[in-house]
Amino acid sequence: MKQQFLIFFLFFIMSCGPEEPQFTVPEEDLIKILYDIQVAEAALQTVHSGVKDSVVNIYYDQIFKIHGIDQPELMQNIERLKNHPEVSHKIYKKIQEYHKEVEKQKK
Repeated sequence: MKQQFLIFFLFFIMSCGPEEPQFTVPEEDLIKILYDIQVAEAALQTVHSGVKDSVVNIYYDQIFKIHGIDQPELMQNIERLKNHPEVSHKIYKKIQEYHKEVEKQKK
């Protein structure tokens, strides 16, 4: 189920909705959460399938703990993004910008 977050994240960009969404977390926090999910999903691509489910749970539990959020709250925010493609696009661009900042800090 946690692997579906990435799929939801990719598909919410194509959804539509008329009103500005009300998130349960500040936008800056949501950007960091979604970025961490993308990093975790990328890391999971190298994990052997025999242990992948356990590693998925560990990664997502760490993300939830770091950001003080739980799975239902995250899904609620993702659902709101799915219904607002213009906001989703804006958030996605900000995630890309955040990624560039993180990479600069590593150097």
